[in-house]
Amino acid sequence: MTERVLTLRDSPTDHSEHTEWIYTWNGYAETGSTRSLLRYIEEHGEKLRSKYLAWVHDLGESRIKGKRLIDHLTLEDGLSYWWMTLLVEKSVYKSPVYDAIRFIAIEEIVSDLKPAKLRLVSSNSVLSETLGDLCKNLKIAYEWKRLPGNSPWQFNLRRLYRALPHPAQALVGLVRHIWGRWPLRKAERAGWFGGDRSVFLCSYFFNMNPDLAEEGCFHSHYWEGLHDLMQKLGISENWLQHYYPHDVVPNPQVAMDWVQRFNQKRKERGFHAFLDAYLSWGIILSVLKRWFWLMRVSSDLGEVKHAFRSHELGVLLWPLMREDWYASVCGLTAINNLLFTELFDRALSDLPHQEMGFYLCENHAWERALIHAWRKHGHGELIAVPHSTVRFWDMRYFADPRTIRSSNLYQQPREDLVALNGKAAVNCYLSADYPKKNIVECEALRYGYLEKIKAGSQKKIRRESIRVLILGDYISSDTSEMLQLLEEAQQYMTVSATYTMKPHPNYRVNPEDYPSLNLEVAMDHLGKILYDFDLAYSSNKTSAAVDAYIAGLQVVVTLNSAELNFSPLRGRPDVSFVSTPEGLAEALQMAHQNLVDRPDNNDFFFLDPELPRWRKLLTSLGST
Repeated sequence: MTERVLTLRDSPTDHSEHTEWIYTWNGYAETGSTRSLLRYIEEHGEKLRSKYLAWVHDLGESRIKGKRLIDHLTLEDGLSYWWMTLLVEKSVYKSPVYDAIRFIAIEEIVSDLKPAKLRLVSSNSVLSETLGDLCKNLKIAYEWKRLPGNSPWQFNLRRLYRALPHPAQALVGLVRHIWGRWPLRKAERAGWFGGDRSVFLCSYFFNMNPDLAEEGCFHSHYWEGLHDLMQKLGISENWLQHYYPHDVVPNPQVAMDWVQRFNQKRKERGFHAFLDAYLSWGIILSVLKRWFWLMRVSSDLGEVKHAFRSHELGVLLWPLMREDWYASVCGLTAINNLLFTELFDRALSDLPHQEMGFYLCENHAWERALIHAWRKHGHGELIAVPHSTVRFWDMRYFADPRTIRSSNLYQQPREDLVALNGKAAVNCYLSADYPKKNIVECEALRYGYLEKIKAGSQKKIRRESIRVLILGDYISSDTSEMLQLLEEAQQYMTVSATYTMKPHPNYRVNPEDYPSLNLEVAMDHLGKILYDFDLAYSSNKTSAAVDAYIAGLQVVVTLNSAELNFSPLRGRPDVSFVSTPEGLAEALQMAHQNLVDRPDNNDFFFLDPELPRWRKLLTSLGST
């Protein structure tokens, strides 16, 4: 009798194994007996997402030496540091979240097929370690056919830094932070507004209009229209700004110059202070004290690795997630998070009592520090504001229902309300069992220009050449992959096309790197150029795909070969998702032929330019 073998390989082009069942770790292509693990995950997305969220919850609740992990990591002021770890943050940009979900899916597949042996064809030692433990736990045979590794290690400063022990990385990061942000201590801190007609807002100090900033007018694209509304309502604004160096504001001197100009018109433009203005040697010493404490506590938790296999999962995720654990408890992540706890504590103790506060929400660790400090110092209602789209696989926005509803000691710091900017976001939150009573609907501030687009059908003009707008990603590898796929698709195109690149502001593309595309580059605002094109070709992550979709363009989204479908248009039947050159060429040509029925622009975002939902929320200020 032939042995029933399940083969998993991480290269879709390797066909050296001929077994009954074959799954590929990367890629979406399926041929013959070969199946895509990513396609399996997409088909079972709701269940697998819930399993991963449950695993995170169970890890925090796991007991080590008679205490929950949450309790072991509780700081002296009642904030459990557990809620600031990379494991809880669940960011696909920082952590191997996709791989963790793959392992959960593999466990399901193995449990369903019940093979006698699992064979791995890969060079990935972490993958082998995890699968070997899973097979041992499930009592099935395991074989690793080890492939040659990647190219030899090459020296550069970034690799050298990453090779350092986590505590060394933490100290280097702390020195860099002090060196880069210390000048901000000179920024003004004494102009906060008080009273029941003041509002607190925490935001990032970028995505602003630089021309207006030079004139002393604060205009953040994150909060389009809201400043004017608050001015009309007679509300005084207190802005706590996160400074990060970037092209427009390259150093603290420029940032402080702008803020000084804003604050000269504080009655009209609000008062602005930087979080890092509260840096001091006292805060740095407190950070180091807590860091040493955190390392001592974590060193006593040697059994923690066993908790990375929950009672619901047979797969042990420790080999995959141990770097996240060590970075969180003794590395650079730990230093950054402890800085946030100290800085927010100092800033919000300095702030006069605020009845209402808002912050840009992406569910980063710093937000937990903000919420905890807000509660600690007795301020009022705090509202999270997701400023962009909410995507199904963006795990940062979701938590296990038991975590959300917990009344246990040292529970996760949570906002009072979340201000969601459209039906799509509301449905996404509700589908993950977020309490409806904690949701408030508000207009999509960043997307107000889309309101001018009227529902209907975009007129199709037949041209000899298709005009394609390429919407890039801020991750360089993702943009490179989508452009390489487009180059490969050219051999399958039967009609001519022109290509214009709209790069992400944080990643500029060199057209000379893709000579076969004859790329043009457009730097104008997306709203000014959308109607110059027949269709949009989008990366897997960018929210700009939604702008094109609402504008009535046919949208083709590339699926990254190593990632899940992270597009905000996931699940939309009138959007094409492609992963092969042939599929891309076909989608581009079919999109050119089809008439587009533009969706109702309120189907995705709330777009009323009068901002009635925001007005209702803000007029409740001081009414209780």
